[in-house]
Amino acid sequence: MTALTVAGCLGACGSKDGERDDTSTTASSLGPLTTTSDDTTTTAPPDSTGPAPSDTTAVDPSATTTADDADTGPTVYFDLGIIPDIPMTECQQSLDIVFVMDVSTTMGGFINLLANEMLAVDAAIQMLDLPDEPHYGLAVFVDDAALLNGGAPYANATALRDDFLMWAAFTASNQQVGGGNSNSTWTENSLDGLYLAANGFQWRPAETTTRIVIHTTDDTFWDGPTIGNGVMIQHGYAETVQALQDQFVRVYAFADQIGGACNCMDVTPGWSTPFMGMLPIPEATDGGVYDINMVLSGAVSLVDAINAAVEESYCDPYMPQG
Repeated sequence: MTALTVAGCLGACGSKDGERDDTSTTASSLGPLTTTSDDTTTTAPPDSTGPAPSDTTAVDPSATTTADDADTGPTVYFDLGIIPDIPMTECQQSLDIVFVMDVSTTMGGFINLLANEMLAVDAAIQMLDLPDEPHYGLAVFVDDAALLNGGAPYANATALRDDFLMWAAFTASNQQVGGGNSNSTWTENSLDGLYLAANGFQWRPAETTTRIVIHTTDDTFWDGPTIGNGVMIQHGYAETVQALQDQFVRVYAFADQIGGACNCMDVTPGWSTPFMGMLPIPEATDGGVYDINMVLSGAVSLVDAINAAVEESYCDPYMPQG
Protein backbone atom coordinates (compact mmCIF):
# COMPACT_ATOMS: atom_id res chain seq x y z
CA MET A 1 0.00 0.00 0.00
CA THR A 2 1.18 3.48 -0.80
CA ALA A 3 2.26 5.37 2.30
CA LEU A 4 -0.15 8.08 3.45
CA THR A 5 0.98 11.08 5.46
CA VAL A 6 -1.46 13.66 6.83
CA ALA A 7 -0.53 15.93 9.72
CA GLY A 8 -3.00 16.80 12.40
CA CYS A 9 -4.26 13.43 13.59
CA LEU A 10 -5.62 12.97 17.09
CA GLY A 11 -4.69 9.58 18.49
CA ALA A 12 -4.47 6.66 16.04
CA CYS A 13 -5.59 7.71 12.57
CA GLY A 14 -7.06 4.74 10.82
CA SER A 15 -4.85 2.00 12.19
CA LYS A 16 -5.69 -1.34 10.58
CA ASP A 17 -5.46 -5.00 11.43
CA GLY A 18 -6.30 -8.09 9.42
CA GLU A 19 -4.91 -8.11 5.92
CA ARG A 20 -2.48 -5.33 6.76
CA ASP A 21 -0.40 -7.27 9.26
CA ASP A 22 2.66 -6.39 7.21
CA THR A 23 2.31 -2.67 7.89
CA SER A 24 2.59 -0.40 10.87
CA THR A 25 0.63 2.82 11.39
CA THR A 26 1.90 5.43 13.78
CA ALA A 27 0.47 8.76 14.88
CA SER A 28 1.23 11.05 17.77
CA SER A 29 -1.47 13.23 19.29
CA LEU A 30 -0.83 15.81 16.60
CA GLY A 31 1.49 13.76 14.45
CA PRO A 32 1.28 12.35 10.95
CA LEU A 33 -0.78 9.49 9.65
CA THR A 34 1.95 7.33 8.16
CA THR A 35 1.72 3.79 6.86
CA THR A 36 5.01 2.16 6.01
CA SER A 37 5.84 -1.31 4.90
CA ASP A 38 7.78 -3.51 7.30
CA ASP A 39 8.70 -5.98 4.57
CA THR A 40 12.47 -6.23 4.06
CA THR A 41 14.62 -8.88 2.41
CA THR A 42 17.92 -9.85 3.99
CA THR A 43 20.44 -11.78 1.96
CA ALA A 44 23.11 -13.70 3.81
CA PRO A 45 26.68 -12.81 2.72
CA PRO A 46 28.64 -15.47 0.85
CA ASP A 47 30.98 -17.67 2.82
CA SER A 48 34.27 -15.83 2.44
CA THR A 49 36.27 -18.87 3.60
CA GLY A 50 35.28 -21.14 0.74
CA PRO A 51 36.74 -21.15 -2.75
CA ALA A 52 35.03 -18.95 -5.32
CA PRO A 53 33.65 -20.91 -8.27
CA SER A 54 35.18 -20.25 -11.65
CA ASP A 55 33.14 -18.98 -14.58
CA THR A 56 32.81 -22.56 -15.83
CA THR A 57 31.69 -24.08 -12.53
CA ALA A 58 28.12 -25.40 -12.66
CA VAL A 59 26.09 -24.48 -9.58
CA ASP A 60 23.23 -26.77 -8.60
CA PRO A 61 20.37 -24.58 -7.27
CA SER A 62 18.92 -27.46 -5.27
CA ALA A 63 22.07 -27.54 -3.20
CA THR A 64 21.99 -23.82 -2.39
CA THR A 65 21.11 -22.87 1.19
CA THR A 66 20.70 -19.69 3.18
CA ALA A 67 21.39 -18.90 6.83
CA ASP A 68 17.71 -19.36 7.60
CA ASP A 69 17.19 -22.72 5.93
CA ALA A 70 20.56 -24.41 6.38
CA ASP A 71 19.21 -26.72 9.04
CA THR A 72 15.67 -27.13 7.75
CA GLY A 73 15.87 -28.29 4.15
CA PRO A 74 16.37 -27.08 0.59
CA THR A 75 15.71 -23.52 -0.48
CA VAL A 76 12.40 -22.75 -2.20
CA TYR A 77 12.82 -20.55 -5.26
CA PHE A 78 10.27 -18.03 -6.52
CA ASP A 79 10.96 -17.16 -10.14
CA LEU A 80 8.48 -14.32 -10.79
CA GLY A 81 9.68 -14.06 -14.36
CA ILE A 82 8.09 -17.32 -15.50
CA ILE A 83 4.55 -16.97 -14.11
CA PRO A 84 2.81 -14.85 -16.74
CA ASP A 85 -0.63 -16.42 -16.44
CA ILE A 86 -1.65 -15.26 -12.92
CA PRO A 87 -4.51 -12.75 -13.39
CA MET A 88 -3.78 -9.40 -11.74
CA THR A 89 -7.14 -7.89 -10.78
CA GLU A 90 -7.55 -4.44 -9.19
CA CYS A 91 -10.35 -3.81 -6.74
CA GLN A 92 -13.02 -1.35 -7.82
CA GLN A 93 -15.84 -0.27 -5.56
CA SER A 94 -18.45 2.45 -5.52
CA LEU A 95 -17.82 5.25 -3.01
CA ASP A 96 -20.49 6.77 -0.76
CA ILE A 97 -19.62 9.67 1.59
CA VAL A 98 -22.05 11.31 4.01
CA PHE A 99 -21.07 14.52 5.78
CA VAL A 100 -22.51 14.76 9.32
CA MET A 101 -22.02 18.38 10.37
CA ASP A 102 -22.41 20.37 13.55
CA VAL A 103 -24.16 23.59 12.39
CA SER A 104 -24.09 25.39 15.73
CA THR A 105 -22.78 28.96 15.93
CA THR A 106 -19.08 28.20 16.33
CA MET A 107 -18.92 25.98 13.21
CA GLY A 108 -19.48 28.62 10.53
CA GLY A 109 -15.81 29.00 9.64
CA PHE A 110 -15.20 25.30 9.17
CA ILE A 111 -18.34 24.78 7.06
CA ASN A 112 -17.40 27.72 4.82
CA LEU A 113 -13.96 26.17 4.36
CA LEU A 114 -15.54 22.84 3.51
CA ALA A 115 -17.80 24.55 0.98
CA ASN A 116 -14.84 26.33 -0.62
CA GLU A 117 -12.87 23.10 -0.95
CA MET A 118 -15.64 20.60 -1.77
CA LEU A 119 -15.09 20.74 -5.52
CA ALA A 120 -11.35 20.14 -4.99
CA VAL A 121 -12.21 17.19 -2.74
CA ASP A 122 -14.43 15.78 -5.48
CA ALA A 123 -11.78 16.33 -8.16
CA ALA A 124 -9.22 14.40 -6.12
CA ILE A 125 -11.72 11.56 -5.55
CA GLN A 126 -12.41 11.40 -9.28
CA MET A 127 -8.70 10.65 -9.79
CA LEU A 128 -9.29 7.25 -8.17
CA ASP A 129 -10.88 6.13 -11.45
CA LEU A 130 -14.03 4.87 -9.71
CA PRO A 131 -16.37 2.53 -11.60
CA ASP A 132 -19.19 5.09 -11.18
CA GLU A 133 -19.81 8.53 -9.73
CA PRO A 134 -19.28 9.04 -5.97
CA HIS A 135 -22.47 9.56 -3.98
CA TYR A 136 -22.58 12.35 -1.38
CA GLY A 137 -25.06 12.85 1.45
CA LEU A 138 -25.55 15.33 4.28
CA ALA A 139 -26.88 15.26 7.84
CA VAL A 140 -26.84 18.32 10.12
CA PHE A 141 -27.33 18.78 13.85
CA VAL A 142 -27.43 21.25 16.71
CA ASP A 143 -29.39 19.84 19.67
CA ASP A 144 -31.69 18.26 17.09
CA ALA A 145 -30.66 16.51 13.87
CA ALA A 146 -31.87 16.06 10.31
CA LEU A 147 -30.90 13.94 7.32
CA LEU A 148 -31.20 16.14 4.23
CA ASN A 149 -32.39 15.45 0.71
CA GLY A 150 -34.62 12.66 2.02
CA GLY A 151 -31.56 10.49 2.55
CA ALA A 152 -30.90 10.40 -1.18
CA PRO A 153 -27.50 11.28 -2.64
CA TYR A 154 -26.97 14.75 -4.08
CA ALA A 155 -26.96 15.12 -7.85
CA ASN A 156 -23.30 16.15 -7.76
CA ALA A 157 -20.62 17.83 -5.65
CA THR A 158 -21.77 21.29 -6.74
CA ALA A 159 -25.25 20.73 -5.29
CA LEU A 160 -23.68 19.57 -2.02
CA ARG A 161 -21.37 22.60 -1.99
CA ASP A 162 -24.37 24.89 -2.35
CA ASP A 163 -26.01 23.32 0.72
CA PHE A 164 -22.77 23.71 2.66
CA LEU A 165 -22.90 27.45 1.93
CA MET A 166 -26.50 27.63 3.11
CA TRP A 167 -25.72 25.87 6.40
CA ALA A 168 -22.61 27.97 6.95
CA ALA A 169 -24.87 31.03 6.85
CA PHE A 170 -27.40 29.26 9.10
CA THR A 171 -24.86 28.98 11.93
CA ALA A 172 -25.20 32.73 12.59
CA SER A 173 -28.86 32.23 13.60
CA ASN A 174 -27.99 30.24 16.76
CA GLN A 175 -31.14 28.18 16.14
CA GLN A 176 -32.01 24.51 16.12
CA VAL A 177 -32.03 22.77 12.74
CA GLY A 178 -35.81 22.43 12.88
CA GLY A 179 -36.37 25.82 14.54
CA GLY A 180 -38.44 26.25 17.68
CA ASN A 181 -35.81 27.35 20.16
CA SER A 182 -32.34 28.81 20.27
CA ASN A 183 -29.17 26.91 21.03
CA SER A 184 -28.12 27.83 24.56
CA THR A 185 -25.78 24.92 25.32
CA TRP A 186 -22.36 23.84 24.10
CA THR A 187 -23.19 20.13 24.07
CA GLU A 188 -24.60 19.11 20.67
CA ASN A 189 -26.33 16.08 19.15
CA SER A 190 -23.65 14.25 17.17
CA LEU A 191 -25.10 10.84 17.99
CA ASP A 192 -28.51 11.35 16.40
CA GLY A 193 -26.80 12.84 13.34
CA LEU A 194 -24.52 9.82 12.99
CA TYR A 195 -27.40 7.39 13.61
CA LEU A 196 -29.50 9.07 10.90
CA ALA A 197 -26.62 8.81 8.44
CA ALA A 198 -26.05 5.13 9.23
CA ASN A 199 -29.66 4.00 8.94
CA GLY A 200 -31.29 6.67 6.78
CA PHE A 201 -28.94 7.39 3.88
CA GLN A 202 -29.48 5.44 0.67
CA TRP A 203 -26.17 3.60 0.76
CA ARG A 204 -25.30 1.38 -2.15
CA PRO A 205 -24.67 -2.33 -1.35
CA ALA A 206 -21.96 -2.83 1.28
CA GLU A 207 -20.45 -5.69 -0.74
CA THR A 208 -19.51 -3.34 -3.57
CA THR A 209 -19.28 0.06 -1.85
CA THR A 210 -16.82 1.81 0.44
CA ARG A 211 -18.98 3.71 2.97
CA ILE A 212 -17.58 6.74 4.80
CA VAL A 213 -18.94 9.40 7.15
CA ILE A 214 -17.05 12.68 7.47
CA HIS A 215 -18.12 14.04 10.87
CA THR A 216 -17.38 17.60 12.02
CA THR A 217 -17.84 19.12 15.48
CA ASP A 218 -15.93 21.25 17.97
CA ASP A 219 -17.61 20.03 21.15
CA THR A 220 -19.02 17.08 23.02
CA PHE A 221 -22.43 15.40 22.60
CA TRP A 222 -25.62 14.42 24.38
CA ASP A 223 -25.85 10.71 25.22
CA GLY A 224 -29.47 9.64 24.72
CA PRO A 225 -32.12 8.87 25.30
CA THR A 226 -32.44 12.12 27.23
CA ILE A 227 -33.63 15.71 26.95
CA GLY A 228 -30.95 18.20 25.89
CA ASN A 229 -31.75 21.92 25.81
CA GLY A 230 -35.43 21.05 25.51
CA VAL A 231 -34.85 18.65 22.60
CA MET A 232 -35.40 14.88 22.68
CA ILE A 233 -32.08 13.11 22.14
CA GLN A 234 -33.05 9.73 20.75
CA HIS A 235 -29.93 7.59 20.55
CA GLY A 236 -27.12 6.61 22.91
CA TYR A 237 -23.43 6.05 22.29
CA ALA A 238 -23.34 2.24 22.16
CA GLU A 239 -26.47 2.13 19.99
CA THR A 240 -24.98 4.61 17.54
CA VAL A 241 -21.69 2.73 17.28
CA GLN A 242 -23.59 -0.49 16.66
CA ALA A 243 -25.67 1.14 13.91
CA LEU A 244 -22.53 2.37 12.15
CA GLN A 245 -20.86 -1.03 12.41
CA ASP A 246 -23.97 -2.85 11.19
CA GLN A 247 -23.95 -0.65 8.09
CA PHE A 248 -20.18 -1.04 7.49
CA VAL A 249 -19.66 2.72 7.84
CA ARG A 250 -16.27 4.21 8.69
CA VAL A 251 -16.28 7.50 10.60
CA TYR A 252 -13.54 10.06 10.04
CA ALA A 253 -14.04 12.87 12.54
CA PHE A 254 -12.73 16.43 12.56
CA ALA A 255 -12.93 17.18 16.28
CA ASP A 256 -11.56 19.48 18.95
CA GLN A 257 -9.59 18.78 22.13
CA ILE A 258 -10.76 21.61 24.39
CA GLY A 259 -14.27 23.12 24.38
CA GLY A 260 -17.31 23.92 26.49
CA ALA A 261 -18.58 27.31 27.58
CA CYS A 262 -15.27 28.02 29.34
CA ASN A 263 -13.21 26.67 26.46
CA CYS A 264 -11.41 24.64 29.09
CA MET A 265 -13.18 21.26 29.04
CA ASP A 266 -11.74 18.05 27.62
CA VAL A 267 -13.99 17.24 24.66
CA THR A 268 -11.96 14.33 23.26
CA PRO A 269 -14.04 11.44 24.74
CA GLY A 270 -15.77 9.61 21.95
CA TRP A 271 -13.56 11.09 19.25
CA SER A 272 -9.92 10.48 20.15
CA THR A 273 -10.23 9.01 23.66
CA PRO A 274 -12.66 6.42 25.12
CA PHE A 275 -16.16 7.42 26.21
CA MET A 276 -17.33 5.73 29.43
CA GLY A 277 -14.99 2.83 28.83
CA MET A 278 -16.01 2.40 25.17
CA LEU A 279 -13.72 2.90 22.20
CA PRO A 280 -13.81 6.23 20.37
CA ILE A 281 -16.25 6.17 17.47
CA PRO A 282 -13.59 6.55 14.74
CA GLU A 283 -11.55 3.69 16.17
CA ALA A 284 -14.62 1.49 16.70
CA THR A 285 -15.66 1.99 13.08
CA ASP A 286 -12.28 1.52 11.41
CA GLY A 287 -11.90 5.24 10.73
CA GLY A 288 -9.74 8.07 12.05
CA VAL A 289 -9.78 11.50 13.68
CA TYR A 290 -8.18 14.86 12.88
CA ASP A 291 -7.67 18.06 14.86
CA ILE A 292 -10.23 20.56 13.54
CA ASN A 293 -8.11 23.52 14.68
CA MET A 294 -5.17 22.50 12.54
CA VAL A 295 -7.48 22.56 9.52
CA LEU A 296 -8.87 25.97 10.48
CA SER A 297 -5.36 27.36 10.95
CA GLY A 298 -4.24 26.09 7.56
CA ALA A 299 -1.67 23.73 9.06
CA VAL A 300 -3.58 20.79 7.57
CA SER A 301 -5.22 20.78 4.16
CA LEU A 302 -8.86 19.73 4.38
CA VAL A 303 -8.66 18.35 0.85
CA ASP A 304 -5.61 16.25 1.71
CA ALA A 305 -7.15 15.00 4.94
CA ILE A 306 -10.44 13.88 3.39
CA ASN A 307 -8.76 12.27 0.43
CA ALA A 308 -6.25 10.47 2.65
CA ALA A 309 -9.24 9.02 4.51
CA VAL A 310 -10.77 7.92 1.22
CA GLU A 311 -7.55 6.37 -0.07
CA GLU A 312 -6.97 4.56 3.23
CA SER A 313 -10.49 3.10 3.22
CA TYR A 314 -11.10 2.41 -0.45
CA CYS A 315 -11.48 -1.32 -1.14
CA ASP A 316 -10.09 -2.26 2.29
CA PRO A 317 -12.05 -4.89 4.24
CA TYR A 318 -14.11 -3.30 7.03
CA MET A 319 -12.45 -4.05 10.38
CA PRO A 320 -14.58 -2.62 13.27
CA GLN A 321 -13.29 -2.85 16.84
CA GLY A 322 -14.99 -3.64 20.11
